[in-house]
Amino acid sequence: MPIAVGDVRARQGNNEIAREAGRLPISGHTSRIPKRVPGVGFVGNRSWDLRSALTLGTVVLLAGEQAASMGARTGVLRADTTLPSMPPTGGTSPLVAVRPQCVRSVPAAASIPAAPLPQAFHPDLFNPLVQPLEMLANAEALAVAEESGGAGSSLLWQGLAAWFASPCGQLDSYVNGFWKLQHPPGREIPTRFAEMRHRASESLLPLAQQASAGAGGAEAALAATWAAAADPAGRRWLHFQPQRDAITALASRADIEQHLCEGMLRGQESVLGLQRFFLNGVLAAGFALGSPDGAVYGLPVSHPDALAYRDRIADLLRTSGMAPTDAAAAADKVLEMERTLAQAPAQLNSYTLSQAQAALPGFAWQTVWQTLGLDPMTSLYITMESCRKLDELLQQRPLADWRAFLQYHQALRAQRYLLGSTEPPARLEQLDESRGGRLLLSAWYGQRMAPALTKPALAMFDAIRQVFIDELTMSALPDADRASLHAALQAVQLVFDDAGQQVPWDGFIGSASHLANMQALDALATRNDLVIIEGPADSVIAGPAHHLSLGTNVIDERVMLSPALLDSLERLGSSREERWGMLGFMLGHEIAHLLGEARDLSPEAEALMVREDTAIRQRIGDMWIDHTHLNATRVQEEAACDLRGISAARRAGQAEAEASGEAFDLQRFFLAAAGLHAANPTERQLRRQVAEDDHPPGPFRAGLARFVQGFDSAFGCTPRPTQPFEYLFPLRDAAADTTDPNRG
Repeated sequence: MPIAVGDVRARQGNNEIAREAGRLPISGHTSRIPKRVPGVGFVGNRSWDLRSALTLGTVVLLAGEQAASMGARTGVLRADTTLPSMPPTGGTSPLVAVRPQCVRSVPAAASIPAAPLPQAFHPDLFNPLVQPLEMLANAEALAVAEESGGAGSSLLWQGLAAWFASPCGQLDSYVNGFWKLQHPPGREIPTRFAEMRHRASESLLPLAQQASAGAGGAEAALAATWAAAADPAGRRWLHFQPQRDAITALASRADIEQHLCEGMLRGQESVLGLQRFFLNGVLAAGFALGSPDGAVYGLPVSHPDALAYRDRIADLLRTSGMAPTDAAAAADKVLEMERTLAQAPAQLNSYTLSQAQAALPGFAWQTVWQTLGLDPMTSLYITMESCRKLDELLQQRPLADWRAFLQYHQALRAQRYLLGSTEPPARLEQLDESRGGRLLLSAWYGQRMAPALTKPALAMFDAIRQVFIDELTMSALPDADRASLHAALQAVQLVFDDAGQQVPWDGFIGSASHLANMQALDALATRNDLVIIEGPADSVIAGPAHHLSLGTNVIDERVMLSPALLDSLERLGSSREERWGMLGFMLGHEIAHLLGEARDLSPEAEALMVREDTAIRQRIGDMWIDHTHLNATRVQEEAACDLRGISAARRAGQAEAEASGEAFDLQRFFLAAAGLHAANPTERQLRRQVAEDDHPPGPFRAGLARFVQGFDSAFGCTPRPTQPFEYLFPLRDAAADTTDPNRG
């Protein structure tokens, strides 16, 4: 990365720098002194300048401040032996124990002391010296991470940034700085949610290994599948023999058409495949393209890549049972048929049975609808041009070519189940990557979800929704608009992802063949999709219970929350403030999204909301991280939902605590909300996110809590020029007869 000459960091270490200064060769392998290049090896690789002086001076001052503060605290401890004991060291909370001007990472959040501990220096004296180093450390952490890929000295700069951070200035560094030290930058941006996904996956494995065949339902199906997957004998190619025999028995075009359609219901797709997009069925004929990227189909037959692909086809035909003398010629035929199918554009259109028959007469549409059990008036999205090419192949190609074609493509799909490791992590990954296996894991995991987690989440959702309703009642919106939004809020509901719960798992009969089990699971997934496709228009589309997910279905007015995410958030923090700061914040964000998408407001109400949006953009428009500026216009919608979500969760949490006669720790609440979006991008990744993503990048998103009402008083911050975000809707000031656009 090109940088200014004054900011050059040499890759060599101190010894090499000394040799260079003496005009000596850097190593015995070169007689010329190499030119300094951008990068980093050691922090001390720069000449003494003002920045170095500032760094050393402030570090020395910090050390003196800490030593003096320790002495002052020692005196307090000797004079008063009734101080509370240190908090326990267990737990996995992402929060930090805080005292003024000092941050420490601890496993679990400590209680906030009644009075601040003694300081050696007055904060007003120390802060002006800390702030420049805090800014310097943040800039250095980004630059060094960018140049070194997150290695080496960037950890020191990020440590300094976290150490000197103030919640009033750099909230992200204050809350997440030490987390970043444990999650250095890389090709994939480390985030709190990525960490949660990894931990959820790790926790799933020991649970899957404990599945019992005697439990019945999804757990019994999982136990049988898990045992067969562990046995190498269940992964032999002899288990593919029944499919090959069925292909050999095909004697006519009608047999081939019936075989193609029935294969979709047996988990043995070869050419035609049924998929589901929300409530709609998709019939695709592009399944029979074995090349991952399709580039090989545009190459000449003599091209090395085309020849290599043909050889792979021949190898798989031999492996799956074809005579070696026939495999090479059959591979040529398979590749020719694939090239024909690849010529069709991948364009989808909706067709009922009669419409499909009119668009492509002579094709086996009646067989498709009857085999799948679809009503003739049920529409499918179809790649009609691919079906046209398929029809040409059915008319023109002899049975021998079709038998080779079907054997290859069914073997290609069977191969992913027959190959692979039998180790437990690989088995779990293979299950989760298949349609049927993912459905099975979801059903099993959803059955394990304890009501002790779901019941409080439902109560939390209702409380946050009530905050929105109460504020809507007091808003300056016209009566008709308030009534419309009130109806939308009353209709929205929280639903837990439970894909697979409706599948008749008791009918699953386990086999010693891993291939047979996985294809049976895929067949159950297809039949489950058909039930949804043929079901009522208001059917609930549930996601996998064992994946981390949260989203809003605006059309169905549902907020979908996965049990795995609920469990992961509970592991991060179980105190009232942490639950409201994380789960409450996220639920409020989704409710705000639903209102933003569902509103059909009058011109007067739209004008009020435009003023509201403008005030929000003005408020977040001054957010910077080093030289990267948040694009307030691009992220306005997501940022507004974040602000409304945090504000609604804060008030709902405070109301719950007040009803219980307990205090609500705002510091802990805001720390939890900011810690939820911990992320550690490089400077280049951060700039790319700002330029392309409609969501504020993690470091910016963590800092949004700084703008919410209650933050400044909780942390003793000097108020910003703009008043804190407080209202969920524009309110009317009755005394001044004006509309307040959220105190912008």
